[in-house]
Amino acid sequence: MAAIFITPQLAQRLERAEAQHLARQVETYAELYPGQRARTIAIAGGMAALTIGAFGRKLNHVTGFGLGASASLDELAALEAAYAAHGLATEIDVCPYADAEALKLLAARGYSVNAFSNTYIKSLDDAGAAFHPASGVEIVHVTAENAAEFFNACVAGFSVQMQQRPLALLEALARIAMARSDTRLYLAIVDGNVAGSAGLGLIEPEGTAVAHLYIASTLPAYRGRGIQQALLQARLLDAQREGFALASITARPSNVSARNALRAGFELAYTKSTFVRPLHNAVQG
Repeated sequence: MAAIFITPQLAQRLERAEAQHLARQVETYAELYPGQRARTIAIAGGMAALTIGAFGRKLNHVTGFGLGASASLDELAALEAAYAAHGLATEIDVCPYADAEALKLLAARGYSVNAFSNTYIKSLDDAGAAFHPASGVEIVHVTAENAAEFFNACVAGFSVQMQQRPLALLEALARIAMARSDTRLYLAIVDGNVAGSAGLGLIEPEGTAVAHLYIASTLPAYRGRGIQQALLQARLLDAQREGFALASITARPSNVSARNALRAGFELAYTKSTFVRPLHNAVQG
């Protein structure tokens, strides 16, 4: 398979899809948990997510910043104040194709880079040829009958990670995925037991479709047995059958999700920098 050439237009397509994915997470959370003041804010061509402070950056960050639009110092200061009201620093993910003016704006407000994330992509033209499920792994779709199994497996899989997250966040993420109309959910079955779970977001922002693979986890007893590869390939096939030509995954560099994506034939599109303005700076203005 020939490498995909990344253009500014393709980067904008991927960033719009990720912003749409984040917005739908927040919107669904607001529907499931009314009264939490969860909301999204459009800024500089991107999307800011605000939920509750205990969730950290997972549902409280900005993506797509600086692509196709600009922001003022006042708009950015207002966003910082909104995050500060939740007890959070402002975290903004910026892709390499963002406008230079966006970087100047962040510099003027005292931001610095503290982390990176990778966007991986795969053409679905050859997804069928790449489908080789692990021996002994059965992939099934989640329905009303096995929804509770998905919820339990999703939470349990993410509960045992190097970076521990609050149980309330893990439960919220599982319920959000289950409630989204644009998401298909999957279970991996080994010897009649649930071994892993995953989701596929079929996202069509402004007519540019991207199949976004997310919320994948494996139960500790089944790790190292090809569970995630089987879940990846099943989702790629489904996306291809739905007419999607491009799939994406977002992951921190060198983590398990990143390695699984590369093994499944994804390629690195670009690395995004996470710009952060500390909370005490936001309070001081």
